Amino acid sequence: MEQQSKINNNEKSIQQGFSPSGCGDLISTRKFTELVVDNDPICQIIEKAILESQGVETQFVGSGKDTLDLLATGANFDIIIIAWVLPMMNGVETTRQIRAMGIRSKLLAVTACFDERKKKAFLDAGVDEFIEKPLNPKKVASIMREMKND
Repeated sequence: MEQQSKINNNEKSIQQGFSPSGCGDLISTRKFTELVVDNDPICQIIEKAILESQGVETQFVGSGKDTLDLLATGANFDIIIIAWVLPMMNGVETTRQIRAMGIRSKLLAVTACFDERKKKAFLDAGVDEFIEKPLNPKKVASIMREMKND
């Protein structure tokens, strides 16, 4: 009986637009698509859990080259999260090339090692926001709310 009550409360929260986690994060009725560019399998697991908890349809690639190849096929994403450290081509160069392709998706740079030089390099390359790892569910929800209102 108690389990059914919890399920009903979660369903009610989702219908009202709030996450069942109790964080009060707004869940969008619009289905966002997101590309995560990160070659670290542990980060991928964490990022997937966070994004799926926000109702985001997520795809992963592990390198800058794979990212550019995928985007060249016409694949379209609302948000692209890109790590600094990637094989073959770092996140900054990948970001430059994404922007050179004319792609206007919201770009979020993530790194585990924050420093102002990295932030500046990413921002100069064309990212919209710079975030320290790990991703924060509240930050993701905030970005999605912003995009929903645009």
